[in-house]
Amino acid sequence: MNEPFKGALTRRDSPTGGRRAIDSTLDEDTAARDRPIVVLAEDDRAALDGLSQWLAGEGFAVLACATFGEARAQLATRRVAALLTDIRLAEFNGLHLVQLALTLHPRARLVVFSGHSDDVLQAEAQGVGALWLLKPLDLEALAQLLADLLPAPDESSGESTG
Repeated sequence: MNEPFKGALTRRDSPTGGRRAIDSTLDEDTAARDRPIVVLAEDDRAALDGLSQWLAGEGFAVLACATFGEARAQLATRRVAALLTDIRLAEFNGLHLVQLALTLHPRARLVVFSGHSDDVLQAEAQGVGALWLLKPLDLEALAQLLADLLPAPDESSGESTG
């Protein structure tokens, strides 16, 4: 079942002005059935592009969001399995997205990452059950972390555990 990623990363104009945003175009039925949806919130364009493409290549359905508002909208309208967010999203805080995800998607897995160590924010993130990672992200460790956190799409087909 090694199908290529069905979602395509596309560029579109952001409703907030001249900034360009990356958005994953997903067939909702296919994404929900075939692979868990990951909302990725990162305001650094190069990091967002690279991490989005890497996650897609690993087989995840990625909704890449360059702004807090885009991520909030995706969380409000999609059935997501995980949220990966930078702690700093321009004037907003990624922990606000974590709180929203906890409300809308109580089973979603939460990962907060930061370019600097901050014991207070780390404790706050971990206090609500989010994992805290420092940049630069170790992609192999992140892949293992996501593989452990998110169920395989065809996990139910297989041998009985009884």
